Amino acid sequence: MNMSTITERNLRGIDLNLLVVFDVLMAERHVTRAAQHNGLSQPAMSKALNRLRFLFDDRLFERREGRMEPTPRALDLAGPIHEALSDISRTLTARQSFDPGQVTGTLRMAAIDLHQTALLPALIAKLRQDSPGLDLQIHAIERHRLHDQLATGELDLAIAPLLDGSRSLYSQPLWNDHLVTLLRSDHPLSLPLTLESFAAATHVVDAGHVQVTPEGQGSSLVDSILAARGLRRRIALVVPSSASVPSVVTATDLIATLPSRIVQALKGVPQLRIMPAPLPAVEVSPHLFWHPRTQGSPLRAWLRNVITEQAKRL
Repeated sequence: MNMSTITERNLRGIDLNLLVVFDVLMAERHVTRAAQHNGLSQPAMSKALNRLRFLFDDRLFERREGRMEPTPRALDLAGPIHEALSDISRTLTARQSFDPGQVTGTLRMAAIDLHQTALLPALIAKLRQDSPGLDLQIHAIERHRLHDQLATGELDLAIAPLLDGSRSLYSQPLWNDHLVTLLRSDHPLSLPLTLESFAAATHVVDAGHVQVTPEGQGSSLVDSILAARGLRRRIALVVPSSASVPSVVTATDLIATLPSRIVQALKGVPQLRIMPAPLPAVEVSPHLFWHPRTQGSPLRAWLRNVITEQAKRL
């Protein structure tokens, strides 16, 4: 059954609350949490899910490893349904002026190593001052899932390096930076590093900055630069964030390349050497990403503005 088939039905027989249930399930991926969010009992939530499955003639969500994962049909429906609900909400509240001080609720943002910079503390201080009822959840970046997470409402915002396939997302650079290379102070590599010796070294990367295929091939600005010159680096270790990179580098022959702002607090770490990356001069910038469906949300627009204003002050 497709949307045109549903349109042909008597729309008065479709409960709008079912679409709200669907939207929350997309965000939570968990029946119990979605039920709590909607103020329903778990049996009532399960009954609503069964009605949704009948309505759309699809399983919509399937339990895998403790999560309710959406089917391809559910992913197709997620954006239009969320946007339609947002339009209804904006219509019903159009005459109400937005006051961040009156907001209550939770927004979810994925981010790269914000704890290593001044941005997260400054951002939270600003939110506590201007919108004390707003809670913020920070999630680790999953580059391969980020687009779907923003499209389905699992995330509201993301701060990440420029992404492949991000053309359908809105984005804004937060600050300019440059790349530096980390290696232990007594590393056997001859210095200064050349592009060739850099590529021939063995690397550690963090999953927030580099997506690595099962074959060990990286997808990032660094890897694109190397590939354009017929070079490829060996990525021997992938870690979930850059927080563990310095200790790995000082204890091994692995080297790492990261934006300078992430490592600026590490200059005094013993046995750690930080030098300009032996790459063509390029500027790197973390970007703030959001999905077009949230463009008109006053709350999310306000939060985006707060983030960009705090980033300008760093």
